[in-house]
Amino acid sequence: MPGNIGRQSVTLLDAPLTSGDYNTEVRDWAHATETVVYGCTIDYAAATESKVAKDQTVTTAELHMPRRAPRVTEWQRVRWDGRTWEVDGVPDDTQKSGPLSGQAVRLLEVAG
Repeated sequence: MPGNIGRQSVTLLDAPLTSGDYNTEVRDWAHATETVVYGCTIDYAAATESKVAKDQTVTTAELHMPRRAPRVTEWQRVRWDGRTWEVDGVPDDTQKSGPLSGQAVRLLEVAG
């Protein structure tokens, strides 16, 4: 990991809201806009596997954005390492980390 600090890139996916069934609004991921962000630091944080009713894996990763990167919200997805990740919860506010720090984002992938 130390060799990759600030050298990775991710793609932010932001989907527009469209009309869904029963007067609801849903995200249209087929028409999501993509924004590539360079200078990130990201690494796997944990993984679990469940084999109770069916095989399922849950993987988490930690993404640290560069200082001037676009702001990530809990409504976006992130593409990294050939996978599409959900943003897990509200990303950490950049001001709390200090003036030279970027946003900290927890990512989640559930498969199976």
